[in-house]
Amino acid sequence: ARKHASIVVSSKEIWNELRVKTNDKATNTKLCTELHNLMQGKFMEVAMQHDASRCVQGVLQFGTAEQRREVVVELCDAGKNKDDDKGKKKNQNVNLAELCKIQYAHFVVLKMIKYCSRDDMCVKLIVKNLKKQMTKLAVHSVGSRVVELLFATFPSKSTAPLKLELYGPQYALFSSAIVPPTKDDKKPNASPALPSLAAFIETNPDKLEPTLTHLQSILQKGLDKSLTGFAYFHSLLLDYTSIAAPNDIRSFLSPALSEHALHLLSTRAGTRVVCECIAYGNVKDRKKIIKCLKGYARSSLLHRDAYLAVLRTCDVMDDTVLVNKMLLAELHQTSDGKGGEMEEDEEEKPSPILDLVLSDTASKLFLLLLVSKEEESTSTNATDGEKKATSAGGSSTLRWQKYFDPYELSVLHRNPTVIENEQTVSTCKKEDETRRQELVVYLKELLVEACVKHTEEMMRSKPGSKVLMEVCESYPSEEVFNAIVEACAESTEIMEEDDKTPAMSMLEDPVGHLTLKHIFLSESKKELDEDEPSLARAFYSKFENSLGGFASSNRGAFVLSALIQTSVREEVKGALKSHTKKIAKLAKGDGGGSGKDKKGKPLAGCGVLLEALKA
Repeated sequence: ARKHASIVVSSKEIWNELRVKTNDKATNTKLCTELHNLMQGKFMEVAMQHDASRCVQGVLQFGTAEQRREVVVELCDAGKNKDDDKGKKKNQNVNLAELCKIQYAHFVVLKMIKYCSRDDMCVKLIVKNLKKQMTKLAVHSVGSRVVELLFATFPSKSTAPLKLELYGPQYALFSSAIVPPTKDDKKPNASPALPSLAAFIETNPDKLEPTLTHLQSILQKGLDKSLTGFAYFHSLLLDYTSIAAPNDIRSFLSPALSEHALHLLSTRAGTRVVCECIAYGNVKDRKKIIKCLKGYARSSLLHRDAYLAVLRTCDVMDDTVLVNKMLLAELHQTSDGKGGEMEEDEEEKPSPILDLVLSDTASKLFLLLLVSKEEESTSTNATDGEKKATSAGGSSTLRWQKYFDPYELSVLHRNPTVIENEQTVSTCKKEDETRRQELVVYLKELLVEACVKHTEEMMRSKPGSKVLMEVCESYPSEEVFNAIVEACAESTEIMEEDDKTPAMSMLEDPVGHLTLKHIFLSESKKELDEDEPSLARAFYSKFENSLGGFASSNRGAFVLSALIQTSVREEVKGALKSHTKKIAKLAKGDGGGSGKDKKGKPLAGCGVLLEALKA
């Protein structure tokens, strides 16, 4: 006969009423109390039954904090008293860890984790009951779901001892034995944060081999069971890459993960692992990884983490024809997947890369390919003294690096090498510069087209303006410069009639005025011939008579001070000669106010412009 048959039948009837979405709170509390009283003392046996497990889940979902706690205590203590009776019936020897492995019963544990994560006592009980079980659960096809939710929901301080078990049995005492006492021991329960695995291995190098062996066996089992979709598995993989030698990554990880790359890109840790596999993998593994990314280049570039894998691929992969075919070709199509059809609409159609150029993450691909890796950065805002100091100190950064944050630079580390026949060999055969030039050819037309069609949007957007500046730097053309001048003119026309208003909203735009200023400063460093395209000349010929209006606004004055440094220096000085007094007044703060009080705020831009005019 079935265990607790009559109770299960009654419980299911109550549960059927309890799950109705239109119930009010009072009804749910009443039904839940009935359900709780009916199953009290029998939660474990009921949870094991495929059709009754949902009744226990109902108590956890709708019950009071006290009822939830009773369920947790009972399920956690269930296996304890019966551990010695190993010969008895199968169900009697079930503890919480076994419950995690059962197809229907594991949902009870998931509900426990979800609804009891705020109750410290429940958290401690659950963690205590899962100790010494993690290595099995982490690679169990059902248990892995519990591990995933556990690490995602419970505070990392509570789950730290469980995570350590995944590194190997030698870490069992790690949390109590190795952690140094902290200064603020006022809080009795405050256990200090555990150092990262890499930091621990650095201080205990003898633990490296056993840890690597243990992690490899766990990762291999997880890969066999396709657990690559879980975030905890991604962080385990990252822990492995943080202590493994490049050759281990090349021989074990890259071949094992090459076909699962797409699953890993959903998290920051997983993306980092894929980037390491791309960096150290052999040609065959890299090809498999890039095939996984085919068709997902656009969505990956717009993802908060996955874009790094596309960047890394373009950064180290020697076969540029394949990179173009698998990744870059997709960018020529609009986001709905259509290429450049219908000739008549060609003019009005937005550029297929507009969303990418304006995106914080995707724009970095274009910057990576537009800027040479060898070119040193001379900050456009630095003074000559600062530049001399930098060149004397020799610590100048490379120009491409200023577009990336420290984490991105650590992922895109230069010259990955492995050891072959006792010699250090680079994993890339081509020079960085050769590879960059071969790839950027495929995107040149697209980038220039985007800059011409969407100049205003790009000038007013931070990521877009960076791409626009680099396109002007790499591919200066009349077409792009005229588009920039037109964008400025369009935003000016509205305000042009009234002379007192500082004209040109583009020069007032917080990002737009800086874009112009930086392009002018960049141009001022080049020796341009008469027939070469120049933004400064195009800008001056268009706005020759409006320069006085620009000079009376702070941001406009900053732009003009940059314009004075270009090839049209004398013409600009001549055009502003009659406005010098007004600029001097504004620089001191006279004449900038309104009403009776003519005192205004001193304009720093006008001060800089005044100095430039006197120079």
